[in-house]
Formats: sequence, C-alpha cells, structure tokens
Amino acid sequence: MRPNKLIYFILFLGISLFAKGNVYVQSNKAKLLSQPKLNADGTGLKIGEVLTPMGEQGLFVQVRVEEKTGWVSKLFVSPLPPGNQMKLGITSNSSEAVVARQRASDFTKTAAARGLSETQKMRVRGEGELYDFESLRWLESVPLSAEVTNDKDDKSSPNVSLQQNLFSFTSNQSLPVLGETKAEVKMGRSLAARLLKKYPIVKDLEFTRYLNSIAFRLGSVSSRKDLEFRVGIIESNEINAFSCPGGYLFLTTGALKKIQTEAELAGIIAHEMGHVILFHNGEFKESNVFVDILSGLLSPPGSEVVNSAMATAITEMEKQFFETGRDVKVELEADEAAVGLVSQVGYSPLGLSSFLNTMSKSDGAELLKKTHPETNVRIAKLVFIESSISMEGTPIIVDRWSEYKNRIGK
Repeated sequence: MRPNKLIYFILFLGISLFAKGNVYVQSNKAKLLSQPKLNADGTGLKIGEVLTPMGEQGLFVQVRVEEKTGWVSKLFVSPLPPGNQMKLGITSNSSEAVVARQRASDFTKTAAARGLSETQKMRVRGEGELYDFESLRWLESVPLSAEVTNDKDDKSSPNVSLQQNLFSFTSNQSLPVLGETKAEVKMGRSLAARLLKKYPIVKDLEFTRYLNSIAFRLGSVSSRKDLEFRVGIIESNEINAFSCPGGYLFLTTGALKKIQTEAELAGIIAHEMGHVILFHNGEFKESNVFVDILSGLLSPPGSEVVNSAMATAITEMEKQFFETGRDVKVELEADEAAVGLVSQVGYSPLGLSSFLNTMSKSDGAELLKKTHPETNVRIAKLVFIESSISMEGTPIIVDRWSEYKNRIGK
C-alpha cells in the first residue's frame, strides 16, 4: 500500500471496526438497551460477555446476546477481548521476550562476523532529530489518580503512588496484556514523541496530575481498561488538542487559556479519548518481539526504537494532525462520545459545545478549524445529543478549574 494512502486505510478501519466480528463487554456501565440512547431502558451486561453485532446507528451497535437483541454503546464494548492494563515504562520479562532477546543477540553477532550492515536496515530513524522521548518519559512518570493532592513543593519530579477511589478499576492480573494493545501503545508513544519534538512539554507536575485525574475518571467508565490514558500540556498559542494511539493526549496552552470551566476541560479531553476508545486510528497488529528486540540491540544505547515502517505510518498520522484532519464522521462520533463519557462521571454534557462556541470566535483556532468539521455543524449536533442526556442520580463533580487556570503560562 502506498504511504499516501495509508491514512485513508486507517480511517476506513476506524469507521468500520464495529461492523465486523464479535465485540466484548469491557465496562460495568454496559447495558443491553431497548433503543440507541444512553438513557434508554436496559439490562446490565457482564464484563467479558460476547456480543454479536447486527448493525450500527451513530455511537451504538445493535447486538444479539443469547436469544436477546438490543443496543449497546460503543463506549463500553471493544472488538478486542478483555486484557490486562499495559503499564507504561515497564520492560517485559516474559519467557517470550527472553528467548527473543537471545535470538536477537545471536543474530547481531552472526551479522557482525559476516560483515553484514544490518544496522542500516534496523537502526532508529531520526531518533535524535525527530522525537523527544525524554519529555514523554516525564509524562509517563506522572502518577495516575482520580484524586489530586496539593503537593505544591515539587513541580517537576513525580514521586507519588497511585491512589484509588470509587472511579478506579482493578486489573485482572490473570489476563495477559494483549499484543494489539502493545502494538498500539508503541505506535502512539512514537507519534507522541514526534509531537513533543515540535511542541515543548510543560513540566508542571501539579497541573498535569490534575488533568490526568480527569482522564482517569473518564477512562474508568470506558471500554479501554487496557490503556493508561495520559494527558500532557504542550506550549503553543494555537487552540488545539491532539490524540495519539495508545491513550496519549495533549492540550495546547492556547486551548487551556480559552477554557472557562472544568466541564469544558473534561469535554475536550473526552473528545480526544473518544478517538482512542472508538478505534479511529484503526487496528494495530501484534508486533514481532524478535524484530523489536533486534532493533533495540542495533540502535544507539539509551535510544528508543522506531523502525522504518513505523516511521512511515507516524509521518502520515502527523499530516492528519496538521493538514488533512480526520474524517467528518469520526470527529462527530468523538463529539458524541465526549458527551456520553462526561455525563457518566458527573460533568455537565454542555461543556464541549460551550468551549466550541468560545473557540469559534477566537483568534488562534485556525489549525483546529482546518482539521475539524465546521464548528456550527458540531455545535448543532451536540445540542441535539445533549438534550437527550439525563444527569438524574449522577453525583456532580466539584469544579476545580479556578484553582488551575491561572497557572497557564507560568
């Protein structure tokens, strides 16, 4: 497949993903609904339950389970079977990895003895010039939590253990980390590192922990329990936000300056999470452990591995960020996903449309408007969706945005 057609293939996969094969329940929020609406009557579904898709309508999949048919939200099911969460920054010690590492070591010794220049084929592509993995590792080290403590003495060195509360979920340690998840995170890490080379990350620990606490809440009710969602702040006057495969999300300082409430902030984060949850980046095939480790052995010490095939795909995804944008259908679907996610955890469903209304009148939003559907179209659809959402019985989250908004630019 030609590189310039790769992105369209990825988009096609993202759009059609839920129309083929079985889907698996991944959230205790999942219900078999009588209508394609979050607030419709329904019966609870068990995590891991297998559903057979029959059709789609917007954010919902019509499914059959045993002798029953109904609708289920795409936010709570996945085409991937349940798997354990992938912990970022942890090197696998599995027997498979150990064997592959020995094979790779033997291969490099043989290649050297024969005078073969395998490093030219497997070497990191522009690691020093195109990627900033050091900043990405800082973001990955920020503790994930649904609660934010006021540790104002340390703004740069995260050193706090994970805190759990009612929004948190527990991983089933008996399940493996899916190979598809590993491949997705690997691609997303490299794309995120490429983005951080273009925009410097803001290393404000307290602010970053606050943003990640929101993502933690939202992620806890979604189908992607296999991912650690990470939100970083990048320095740019442009009003924009970015979503990378594997759960790496970024907000510009320009966008943060325009946000008025925590509900607006949650709406933006949930929109970007929606792209990941709904597989708008397509499927990621399990990578070859032997090739990965071989690439690592042949790369400079301390560097990250980005092989040539991955670099080509990353370049196409980067063009999507700054030039082509995503398909209109998936952007509107991510908007709908945002409303569904925020309302499940207690945020007003009006947040995203409120922000878009502000953004439509703001300078500095040219890139966002270039790569997204017309703002008036997005707002009109959001207003229709918002009208169908009921917050009855959902605890409302206290707005803490006023404690953080003045930190932007400091």
